Amino acid sequence: MHASVWRTIILSAVVLGTANGQSAANPAPYPPDTPGESHASSDLRVTGPNPDGWRFPITYLDGLLPHWIQFGGQFRDRVESQDGLGFAPVNDAYDLTQLRLGIYLQPTKWLQFVGVTQDARAFFNRHLPNAPPYQNTWDIREAYAQIGSSNEGWFDLIGGREMFSFGDERVIGPSDWSNMGRTFDTARLDLHQAGFKISIFASSVIIARDGVIDHHLQGNNLYGIYSSFTHFIPRATFEPYLLWRVAPGNVPLSETEGHGALSEVTGGARIAGNLFESFDYDVEMNKQTGSLGVYTIDAWAGHWNVGDTFRRAPGLPKLFAEFNYASGNKNPGANTWGTHDQIYPSAHDKMDFADQFGWRNIEDVRIGVDEKIAAKWTLTEVYDDFWLATRNDAVYGSSGAIAIAPHPATTSSHLGEELDLIAEYKQNKHVDYGFGVAHLFTGKYLNEASHGKDYTYPFAYATYIF
Repeated sequence: MHASVWRTIILSAVVLGTANGQSAANPAPYPPDTPGESHASSDLRVTGPNPDGWRFPITYLDGLLPHWIQFGGQFRDRVESQDGLGFAPVNDAYDLTQLRLGIYLQPTKWLQFVGVTQDARAFFNRHLPNAPPYQNTWDIREAYAQIGSSNEGWFDLIGGREMFSFGDERVIGPSDWSNMGRTFDTARLDLHQAGFKISIFASSVIIARDGVIDHHLQGNNLYGIYSSFTHFIPRATFEPYLLWRVAPGNVPLSETEGHGALSEVTGGARIAGNLFESFDYDVEMNKQTGSLGVYTIDAWAGHWNVGDTFRRAPGLPKLFAEFNYASGNKNPGANTWGTHDQIYPSAHDKMDFADQFGWRNIEDVRIGVDEKIAAKWTLTEVYDDFWLATRNDAVYGSSGAIAIAPHPATTSSHLGEELDLIAEYKQNKHVDYGFGVAHLFTGKYLNEASHGKDYTYPFAYATYIF
């Protein structure tokens, strides 16, 4: 069944479900629509009382220190397996560890210094390399100075190495599910008051290399204005943005595929909010213009999500459905470049939990449900149906790089269907666990353009903020 048919069936079912959903007088703010908690914390500290003492030693130490000097620490261990790497009969199982240690100095309300180091390692792997994004030993994750307060006054100014998180992280995020994550060297000005925040920045993404201190690539820059308004639309957040990405032509980045220098402008907006008390929505669209070598860029993408929480039902189940689209290059021989650039997202679970596809040349229909089965347990079940936007373009992985070269002679654009089962347990403010499995059933396109092996991704993790 083609994606457009699924789209009609699923969205109709959600609207009908909304009519039966129970309302609440004061619905909670719209949460990120990403199961798996891929959004990264920008702070390694846990504030408030710490009754467990030395079970969380850094938190205990912070309680003894003066308020202007604090430390933070986090350790994450994730065991996972990939069966069907490259849709071929190849598998690997391994253990990923991630250790972060931070220091926070704030001598006055208007001046703060932050430093975070990270050690990311891979163990027991046979096919995956001991290299980024799986391994990047002892590096500088963040190192910046902030003048002004993020919570008071009209502005704050940040300079140095920083983690970026904007909106639902669909365009710019720290990609924290990957073992090493992503940071930027940046100069950033935030303007804020009640009801709005405007971030103006010049940045360059860090190019990771294991064994040395990472640095950005000279000339590979991202400039932008990202805004957030909470009073512009009733019961919603409105986030318009304008981004300008430039990259040199003499460096073969996976996003430019060696086609030459990049000068790309992305204009877009995200709107997320609540309707009818229990009904929420999240819509994001952007349009891209500019140039890539000899090509003129003309690409676009969109994300449409609706959800309904049954507030009087046991477990507060939330049914959600969404459609994701990103354009592809319909005519590779022309001078127009139509492949959408996903820029620097937190790509985990934006298309699928198995992370086999990126927001490029894709159509994705999703339907799922979140359930609070106990005070500390959450279950998520998701179904995806994937199609290429055009068979004349490649299949792109979650990193944005080509996963399978174009096969226009194939007889179908159907990539496959995926089932995800995810369980999460939050023990307290310091410790949480998760486990699950994602299975991608290959469709006709992958069966014709690759070995056609189904892909299975089981995982289990524990995070400890100490």
